[in-house]
Amino acid sequence: MNLLEIEALHKTFILHLRGGLRLHALRNVHLTLEEGECVVITGASGAGKSTLLRTIYGNYRGDGGAVRVRAGSEMVDMLNSTPRRITALRRDHMAYASQFLRVIPRVPTLDLVAQVLLDQGIDPSEAEDRARSLLWQLNLPASLHALPPATFSGGERQRVNIARAFVGNHPLILLDEPTASLDLENTMVVRELILSAKAAGRGILAIFHDPDFVAQVADRTYSISFQAEICG
Repeated sequence: MNLLEIEALHKTFILHLRGGLRLHALRNVHLTLEEGECVVITGASGAGKSTLLRTIYGNYRGDGGAVRVRAGSEMVDMLNSTPRRITALRRDHMAYASQFLRVIPRVPTLDLVAQVLLDQGIDPSEAEDRARSLLWQLNLPASLHALPPATFSGGERQRVNIARAFVGNHPLILLDEPTASLDLENTMVVRELILSAKAAGRGILAIFHDPDFVAQVADRTYSISFQAEICG
């Protein structure tokens, strides 16, 4: 069963500081993702890999085509959804770990991760236990759980981001270079999280730059060869 269907997706940015020039970032993207599958997006820098993930998640609005995300028995087109509908899809059906952690300042790390489960209706005690267990698995010690991640190193913040993406019951997980700031030990933890998620029937669309890591987790790759271009 498909969790994600992309058809003829286009995305253009208007460069207002350059007199309204148009930057074509994505053109004619076709992609599907099934349950229990990991697809890794490949392509040169500037090809639009991160833009694709952000458009799927609804941070960017596509200009043409379709991005359909499974919500139970329904496929919902992100390009034609209201902000309220997109928020509900993110809460229940689609998780995203970006390259950077953007969260409310001064909120403890444990609360940030547990909140994902609380939003899905999980009992607070269970949510806290699951969040704590995953943070330990990602080698974030208990001494850090009560601290806000703004005080953390880049690798520690990235692991909080990963924990928020995997802790919930989202069928679809989007990962944008989640291991870029991690050492080998923690990269292998992420590999195990991906393999476990696949075994549970969750689908993962990801960007990784290490070909050896890609070979360990990917069922297939999807190449974006189009380079962004500016047109008048």
